[in-house]
Amino acid sequence: MKKLLSILAVSALMLCTLSCAKPDADYVHDDATISAITMGTTQKDATGKVKPLTIDGVIDQDAGTVSFTVPKDKRRDIDLTAVKLRANVGFDAYVTVTKELGKEVDRTLYGIHDISEGIEITVTAKMTGRTKKYTLTAKIEKI
Repeated sequence: MKKLLSILAVSALMLCTLSCAKPDADYVHDDATISAITMGTTQKDATGKVKPLTIDGVIDQDAGTVSFTVPKDKRRDIDLTAVKLRANVGFDAYVTVTKELGKEVDRTLYGIHDISEGIEITVTAKMTGRTKKYTLTAKIEKI
C-alpha cells in the first residue's frame, strides 16, 4: 500500500510538472480583420420560409471596404433595407456596427440591417484592443 501511494504521489507530481509548465511565449490574438463576409435576405417565399439567398462581399483590406453586388436577376429576392450580415473574424475578435442610416450607433452585427445607404462596422481584437474599421456598401448589378 505504501509503495502504491508513493507511485501515485510521483505520478501526480510529474503530471503537475508537465501540465503546469509555462510556454516559451504566449500567443496574442490581435487579428482585427474580416476574412469573409456574406449578406443574406430576410424575405420569405410563398411557403413562409426565408429565401436561401446569400451574397459574398468583396473585401478590400487596404481601403477598409466591403462591397456587395446583387445580381440583376435576384434584385426582387433581396431588400437592401432588411438584410442579415455574417462576418468571419479572427479568434477572440468581435464586430460592432458603428454607423447605420447616417447615424452613429453601437450594436452588434447580429440582427437585421439597412445597408441601402451603407453602414460602418468595427472589428476589435479583444486581447489587445486593436481595431479595424470597414465601410459596407451594396448595389444592384446593372448589366
